[in-house]
Amino acid sequence: MLATFFRAAWTLGTTALYTLAVCPLILLVGPFNPSGRLAYGLGRLWAWLILKTNRVRIVVTGVEKLSRHASYVFMANHTSHLDPPAAALALPHMLRFIGKKSLARIPLFGWASRLAGIIYIDRGDSAAAVATINRAIANLKHGVSAFFFAEGTRSHNGRLQPFKKGGVSLALRARLPIVPVAILDGFRLLPRGRLFIRSGTMRIVVGPAIETAGLGDGDRDYLLEQVRNSIAANLESEPA
Repeated sequence: MLATFFRAAWTLGTTALYTLAVCPLILLVGPFNPSGRLAYGLGRLWAWLILKTNRVRIVVTGVEKLSRHASYVFMANHTSHLDPPAAALALPHMLRFIGKKSLARIPLFGWASRLAGIIYIDRGDSAAAVATINRAIANLKHGVSAFFFAEGTRSHNGRLQPFKKGGVSLALRARLPIVPVAILDGFRLLPRGRLFIRSGTMRIVVGPAIETAGLGDGDRDYLLEQVRNSIAANLESEPA
């Protein structure tokens, strides 16, 4: 019990320290950096510090299939709070993570994360969520890409849950390819409800891009099935 207390204190304390150190920098530079790249870079530094301090290593495969200068809509499974920082460090693109609006209310973090490119949507107001996503589409160019956790929230048991259609709908509107991303080991290192991060390796498998050219809203179910099948196959094929 004592060891668990100290591990939780280390994780929570260092995370708070990095948040207090990096977020004010983002707030300082954000208004003077219209592209958002500097703020996003500071956000990646925050992610790197957290994973490095807790001895979490990332191994990514399949990213060589993508062009750094092309924009995509990434869709991934979600089992842990470690998933967003791991994805930000694994992928070379400037990512616009789609998050729930409640996170934007966290003092300091919420303000800074908006400047770093996180797009917060109100899941209880579908019309407002669609309007927010539509505004974001204009910025998805020159490598700037959207990132959706397709299940909408973290899995309670580490297993793949039903997918929501938001990512597919955005990809169709933006006419961008969808890239399935399988994130492994996050649940083992930091499952839902645990307060400390276990050291280890997270693996990220980037699947082949799925083209949306020539497809419309009537193809959403087909595309969603393709994305889910790709992620499920990569989750199952990777050795434990």
